[in-house]
Amino acid sequence: MRLKKFSEYVDALLPHEVLLLERSERFQDSDRSRIFKVVKHNVLHCDKPKSYDVEIDKRKYSHLMNWMQLRLGEYCTDNYYKRLNYFDNQIRTDTISSEEETELLKHIKNYDPHHFHFIRFYEVVKNYLNFLLVRVRLNDYELINRFVHNYHDDYIRCKDISNRMTQATSDIVADYHRTKLTENALKWAPWLKRLFRSDDLDGYNRYQALILFSYLALLEKELLEETIACYDELEEELVNGRYYSRKLLLNFYGNRQLILMRLHKYDLALYYGQLSISEQGHDYIMYLNNYCFNLLKLGRPQQALRLLKEALPFARQMSNKYNKSLFISSLMKCYNDNGEYKNAKRYAENQLELNEKDILEHNWNRFFRTYLETLLHLGDYKQAKRTLNRYNLLEKESGVLKTYVSFPYFKWFMALIEFKEGNISGNRFKNLIQREQERLAITHNANPSESVMNLINEALAEVD
Repeated sequence: MRLKKFSEYVDALLPHEVLLLERSERFQDSDRSRIFKVVKHNVLHCDKPKSYDVEIDKRKYSHLMNWMQLRLGEYCTDNYYKRLNYFDNQIRTDTISSEEETELLKHIKNYDPHHFHFIRFYEVVKNYLNFLLVRVRLNDYELINRFVHNYHDDYIRCKDISNRMTQATSDIVADYHRTKLTENALKWAPWLKRLFRSDDLDGYNRYQALILFSYLALLEKELLEETIACYDELEEELVNGRYYSRKLLLNFYGNRQLILMRLHKYDLALYYGQLSISEQGHDYIMYLNNYCFNLLKLGRPQQALRLLKEALPFARQMSNKYNKSLFISSLMKCYNDNGEYKNAKRYAENQLELNEKDILEHNWNRFFRTYLETLLHLGDYKQAKRTLNRYNLLEKESGVLKTYVSFPYFKWFMALIEFKEGNISGNRFKNLIQREQERLAITHNANPSESVMNLINEALAEVD
């Protein structure tokens, strides 16, 4: 196929990458300009692609692709950070070449305040100053000393904020992991919001502030609209290249999807979710779990199941136990939502045998709730009761509900089993469910899981 390599490269581009490239576009050649217009259209409107003009010299396509790769590489904050580390190593080992020194001096002369990796850049420049001083090389001393002096206070402030961010992260992630927001985490909200909107702060700290603010918003719905507004503001930084890296873009898409899902804007969330799984990076499974959950919300379980099954080889190699346990639960749920209960049971029991310790440590509630739904759909009440008792799920749930508002699903499952086995009457079963439903609906305006209620209602139909 003609232009195969070029087409494959363009198909892998992300929308904000092509918008960033458009900002840099200064083509003198009309053919290259025409090609780029088709590139932009195909990336931003991938559902209605245009054909490339095969009459244009193929070398122009090759030159354009090289230019796009080069420009994105120059803007990439990850590449910049790696280069800074390289300079630092060359300085410390006294192996920096004159060409490398010229490149570093150019970076210092052209420094744009509050770069994404300002902290690391300042540290490298300061080390370079010491390198020059001990060798009594004073040619560029004034330039470098002036930089170190002028940005000293900014560096101290950014470092202090970075150190304080560690405590904020600890408090917020602890609450997020427990899905219970406390004042210990919520107290950071004003500070994080102020940091994100601080134009005189380095980009890394600003972005970290937004991530933590997003965690808070996922626990506190009152912060959701403000958080999505922050992501809108961030887009300009992505398009102008100040905050660009492919990894950061995927993270931006993945986080934006989550916030939009909490706002019940599932169709728009799906657009960003699809972008977040454009490549199998370090956080791919996390993004995929969220994307597939969104697909289930939109009634597309077949697509979700296909994607998760395709990702199985990648998931098996994961070292992140939290995301791996989420993946296991997601695949089980997809089997259930497709009516493949036997496959769900087989997969769940296999994973329980292989990863019992990890499942009990991470996301046990989600795993066992899905597994028990599977067993109840299959009418395997003995195995369901054995599971509830073996893993003390009623006791664990009772402990969770003391600090977290939710429905007592495991208690309901046990009641359903007792009803099915004839140990409690239909009316007693019905009253227990309705009492809990009404209490939480009145006090917290909460609705129970749809999949759980389908099971409950099927059983309650027998009572009526």
